[in-house]
Parts: sequence; C-alpha cells; structure tokens
Amino acid sequence: MGEVDRWESAIQCAGRVVICEEIASTQEGAIAHNLKLGDVCAALHQTAGRGRRGNEWDSSGGVSVTVVLEEATPHLSIAVAAVLAEQIDALVEQAVGIKWPNDLYIDGRKLAGILIEQREGVCLVGVGVNVGRNKVPNGVSLSELGSEVDRATVAGLVVSSIFSASEISIDSAVRLWKSRDILVGTTQSFITENTQFKGTVLAIDPLHNLLLKTDEGHTTLDAASTTIIDSECIKTPKN
Repeated sequence: MGEVDRWESAIQCAGRVVICEEIASTQEGAIAHNLKLGDVCAALHQTAGRGRRGNEWDSSGGVSVTVVLEEATPHLSIAVAAVLAEQIDALVEQAVGIKWPNDLYIDGRKLAGILIEQREGVCLVGVGVNVGRNKVPNGVSLSELGSEVDRATVAGLVVSSIFSASEISIDSAVRLWKSRDILVGTTQSFITENTQFKGTVLAIDPLHNLLLKTDEGHTTLDAASTTIIDSECIKTPKN
C-alpha cells in the first residue's frame, strides 16, 4: 500500500478526503478543490505552510491537515488544541501543554500548531504536527520524544480530534484547555493595541482576557487584541 493509500485509510470522515502529494498549504488545497462541510485535505509535503499571524510553518517530516467545517465558534480554537493535546498525550511519556492560545508544547518546545480561517463561506481548521525530525528552531517531534507512530496514523488522529472538538461545549473546552495551560506562573511579553507589556501571568481566561502582574501592578489584557511576543514556557510534568 502506498503512502497516499495509507493516509486515505487512516482518515475517517463522512465527506471527501483529498490527499495531495505536494501542495503549498492544505488551507489553499481545500479552497482549490472546492471542499465542503465535512471534507478533509491533507498533504504528504507542504511547501508554504502558514501559522498564526502569517508565520511560516515548516511541515517537513510532519502532518499537515485541513478540515472543513461550517463556521468557527468562539471556542473552536481552544477546543481543537485541548482535544488534540489529550489525544497526543497518549502517544508520548511527556505531558502535552498548551501555550496560549492554541500551540501545543512539550518541555518548552513546539510540537503542533493550529490555524483557523473563515474563507469563502466555510471554516478551515488547519493543523500541523511534527512527527519526524525537523529543523524548526525550538521545535520537537513525536519521533524525538520516542513515539514510533507513523504519519498516516497521526493524520487520522488529527482529523478525529478536530471533529470531536467541534462538538464540545464552551465550558468543556475552557476546562480542558485550562488543565493544560503552561503560561500561568511564567514571565511573558505581550503586545496589545501597540503597547507592550511584560509580567508574570497570573490567570488566563482563554476566550476573554489575561491577567498579568507587572512592575506597575496588575494588568488585564483583552485576549482578542493581544499577541504573545516572547515565550519562556515552563516544563510540564506528566499527569
């Protein structure tokens, strides 16, 4: 069985499954193939992957998948992060943590990223997971963590996690997300409305605000307009 066939067998969904040998990004692939609600686009090799805020995502040796949903709910981003972290946690000995808002980290190194876009009347949920060794600075892969899972299996896990996440409630999403947060108690830098803040993260309500302790006192930052610009994630113990 070829690689494309293995991916098609591993990805379970009610809609179409399009596996591209090589493509710029699975988000663009989903649009190009006119995918609809419930469809999936995955790539064996992605040449121009994107992360949040237009950052590049090096997908070499990893898994790149986009699932098409009807609309992005306010909590979809954190729900996908929380459910995917829970699923990946079963593959490795180390704990999978979430760096606000939705990057998956292990021991201070990035394992996976999520990009959600509303385009052309559909919601595109893109996920990239490092599976084999990669060259991402401060990144880590499943193989480096001792997991022998293959890329096709991870692709199937990602797709099932996205569909599961799309069905959970706001309360469940927030609760699961908070159980894996790795920023509370650490010193971080943020920018909001062209103003930079640095301080100890005291609390995070992932859908609303972040509470910092700065040299000037306590500061509350609006989550919707705030971006993290420096990350000093602590290591997270296995539960």
